[in-house]
Amino acid sequence: MTTREELHDLIDRIDPDELAAVAALLHSYARRDTAQGAAEPPYPRSVGILSEAPPDLSARVDDYLSDGFGR
Repeated sequence: MTTREELHDLIDRIDPDELAAVAALLHSYARRDTAQGAAEPPYPRSVGILSEAPPDLSARVDDYLSDGFGR
């Protein structure tokens, strides 16, 4: 069974009282209409948190931690 078929099967088994909540959750993952412009998928806020980090962060992690990085 493909993932798409599995999802359809799961939806068929959802309690009718829960369908609105499940639909709301799925809307956040659904592709946007391309006429409205493609939107990024919903990422957690933590994604990209280190985009301003020093470029040598991974190479010098011990140095940064010993200096009290994050205090």
